[in-house]
Amino acid sequence: MGQTVAVIGAGIAGLQCALLLKESGIDVQVFERQNHIGGRMVTENVNGFLLDHGFHVMQTAYPTSQRTFDFELLGAEAFEPGALVVKKSKKKAKFWRLSDPFRRPIQGMMSGMNGFTSPFNLLRIAFLRSKVRRGSLSNVYLEGDETSERWLLNRGFSKSMIDQFFHPLFSGIFLENDLRTSERMFRFVFRMMSKGDMILPKDGIAAAPKSLADSLGFDRIHLNSSVEKIDEFTLLVGDKHQKFDAIICAHNPYREESKRHVWTLHFDAPKSPLKSKHILLNGDVKTKNQLIAHVAVPSDIQPSYAPLGHSLVTVTIVGEAAQKLGLTNEHEIQSRAINELKSWFGSQVDTWKVLAVQHIEHALPEISANSGLSEDPNTYEDSFECGDHMMHGSLEGALLSAEKTVQQVLETLEKSRT
Repeated sequence: MGQTVAVIGAGIAGLQCALLLKESGIDVQVFERQNHIGGRMVTENVNGFLLDHGFHVMQTAYPTSQRTFDFELLGAEAFEPGALVVKKSKKKAKFWRLSDPFRRPIQGMMSGMNGFTSPFNLLRIAFLRSKVRRGSLSNVYLEGDETSERWLLNRGFSKSMIDQFFHPLFSGIFLENDLRTSERMFRFVFRMMSKGDMILPKDGIAAAPKSLADSLGFDRIHLNSSVEKIDEFTLLVGDKHQKFDAIICAHNPYREESKRHVWTLHFDAPKSPLKSKHILLNGDVKTKNQLIAHVAVPSDIQPSYAPLGHSLVTVTIVGEAAQKLGLTNEHEIQSRAINELKSWFGSQVDTWKVLAVQHIEHALPEISANSGLSEDPNTYEDSFECGDHMMHGSLEGALLSAEKTVQQVLETLEKSRT
């Protein structure tokens, strides 16, 4: 009889674990307590709109993602490299386009002359890009382990540049309000952003876990299954004990310890408020105690995200920023967000309809300064556990953790045979 492995959790890490084990000839079964696969990578269809659970993108430069997913098969399309930034000047909103000068030379040159920041800060971004891209990926983990903000200050960036550009961009990625995330994580993400594209699958972010589940086979995935681990070889499934040669926990048992949460608002708009396929950063979110970190229009990238004649506008609000302003419920968040949107886009916002207000609690694991983040996912000697909490909060972290855990399981199973 062949060896059997149970995987608890059908998020990205659990599905990847199961698929790799299946490809190695192991009989694997996945148990998921929710009624859907994908963990946090969920997409709902609401009135013809594809609403991801939180603002998600995939990153083409992630090495493990490149090995795992066929981006063309997912029908992926990319955001424009760079960003838009909005700031209020007296009563008028002003928009700046900051294009990547290496991939969009002409637009990048124009960005350098638009007065958003000093030429010295733009040169520092070019040097930063060159630095983080140089050498192997392991280099990003070899230097210090200070906060991202301290690292940027040490690189010579002005406080205004950090507050108006890096903060709205990376607070929306790291889901924290102080850029306290380890500089190692910052270097990793900045390297990936400079080497690849941010993309959206045609069928929403849920297409990524679905592609893994399709390869694994849905007959191996048991939804709405609350299981209890009795010992290292036994699960209580319903009222029956089931024996396995190994059990993998592919969920974060410490998720409630993370304070990184996010509010995501989705709007049905008659047309896109943006004139280019960029993400819009709120340059005032830190300096003027505003709420919104950034705005995206997924339907500009993937028309499938909205019905014909409509646009999907997605607003990201870092939970800690809302708390700082004393905003704790859906009504307060929505009202304040709409007021900020009106200050940028005017009366057209009155025609927008709220599709959903999502509050994603414990959205990411905590990776602060002095975390010791390395290129190698954590493992335990006495149990098998995987997920992005074992490395860092990203699709890449989840996939790498899955790969290492599978290697650990296969080595253990091989020893048990001899």
